[in-house]
Amino acid sequence: MKLNINNFKINSAALLVCTALIFGGCKKALDLQPLDSYSEKDVWSDPKLTQVFVNNIYSETVLAYQDGGFGWAAQTDELYGNFNWTNENLYVRGEATPDNQTSGSLNHWNKMYASIRSSNIFFTNIEKVTGADEAVNTMKGEVHFLRALAYFELLKRFGGVPLIVKVYDVNDRNFNEKRATWLETKDFILADIAEALKTLPAVYPNDPDKGRATAGAALALKSRLLLYAASPYFNKSNDRKLWEDAKLAAKAVIDYTGVKYALYGNAANGTYNKTFLDFFNPEIIFGRVYSGLVKADRYNTVSRDLSPNGYNGYSAYNVVQQMVDDFEMADGTKFSWSNPEQAKNPYLNREPRFYATILANNQQFKGRLTGFFEGGDDSPQSPYSPWNASKTRYCVRKMVDETHDWNVQDYDATQWAVFRLSEIYLNYAEACSALGEDGEALTYLNKIRTEKAGLPVVSGAGTALMEKIRHERRIELCFEGHRYFDIRRWGIAEIGSEDAKGVIIRKQSNGTFTYEVMTVQERTWVPSFYYYPIPRTEIQKNPAIVQNPNYN
Repeated sequence: MKLNINNFKINSAALLVCTALIFGGCKKALDLQPLDSYSEKDVWSDPKLTQVFVNNIYSETVLAYQDGGFGWAAQTDELYGNFNWTNENLYVRGEATPDNQTSGSLNHWNKMYASIRSSNIFFTNIEKVTGADEAVNTMKGEVHFLRALAYFELLKRFGGVPLIVKVYDVNDRNFNEKRATWLETKDFILADIAEALKTLPAVYPNDPDKGRATAGAALALKSRLLLYAASPYFNKSNDRKLWEDAKLAAKAVIDYTGVKYALYGNAANGTYNKTFLDFFNPEIIFGRVYSGLVKADRYNTVSRDLSPNGYNGYSAYNVVQQMVDDFEMADGTKFSWSNPEQAKNPYLNREPRFYATILANNQQFKGRLTGFFEGGDDSPQSPYSPWNASKTRYCVRKMVDETHDWNVQDYDATQWAVFRLSEIYLNYAEACSALGEDGEALTYLNKIRTEKAGLPVVSGAGTALMEKIRHERRIELCFEGHRYFDIRRWGIAEIGSEDAKGVIIRKQSNGTFTYEVMTVQERTWVPSFYYYPIPRTEIQKNPAIVQNPNYN
């Protein structure tokens, strides 16, 4: 028998078992399969093992929390990254180059192509799997969806990319795949989505399968992709057909009969965060849930990571003042520091989502009032882990489970909303507005305002209406990874690079507070930052790849 050591994952337990069998008289001890891994033959002969292989592609492809939202927000006028967890400072300081795209950044060129390679391995081998035809067909749909999602993650970062469908191995000496255009990449993704829709179910009957891709997830990805394609930066001729495609794609999700999606959680009655905390609720089209049984790094410690230092939190991402100021007043009017009454008490009478999304000074949180004022329990002068204090004097409340005691156990089960119905409503409203269908756009914009935000309805038409839709996306979808790409597809990315602001709060002897806006981080806009740079190492491997514009 010839042993191929590359097929084995040796550990002490397996070694002990083999030793026991040898000395127990087993004549073929070395012919045993390794106890903690499976051979390639096993994977493609057992549908259950094939599903395990597919599950691993989910882990490679579906991004969440700092990778899917917070890291992007920290590169815009939403958040300041207190610890630079995703190397966002390379971008906000204007220092990103093809040479410093480390594994800890959000570049993810290698990560997404690793996922694509896994998908291509699946398609190369799946016909070997016999029996369980329904399960196999579902897995085909899942992997078409996951490959589409991986290519979309590349498209939104880099533009058009090489479209790889074969499995390269050590015998391939040359790699000279050229970049496809933006439109060719879009069409490739659409083709994978179309294939996924042929076999993906509307729902899964068993609870453990609820995090798997559905037809609704594929339709939601199509909606997001086609909205990008219709947007001004990519649709410079304002082709009406692209907006019609985006409108129809969003409406297909809204009207989908396989599942009745519905808005869930209303800030006016204090249930807004249930959207994120109640797993697989009717608003969640596709979500990723992390177990509370084992620690999953920053993916299920999010409540601790986002909370203030005075609560033994990390204040990992701090809301910037520009984001705070853009939340409306309770009556739907704009907040302004120029208004003496509002400047005197800037957190009074704000819209309900403000209190569900942002943790500001003197707000009730986990049994006490927050103290972001100078010398307070949650300030940089606090006796409680001051190095973890928020630099802007705000923390993120959205997605935080206040009932969880992270002092007992820092991790807990969490859910990241990859696609939810609120986004689809806003996609639809934006496309309708671009087509001049103001009444329809207002209907879905106001569904968000009344059913999610507890705000008065708005009216408007034309450019003014489009601005209101963009504003609503900024507030409703904040910290979910949309703002960074929205301002790029709108062609106004530079507005996200203003210096990050915060506030100095001083408590007066009579118990009131004064507020002074300050600069927390100076930021630099670089025009090349509409796209990420392709890592130089990838171009060295394949000189046929052309770097994105204005990178050396």
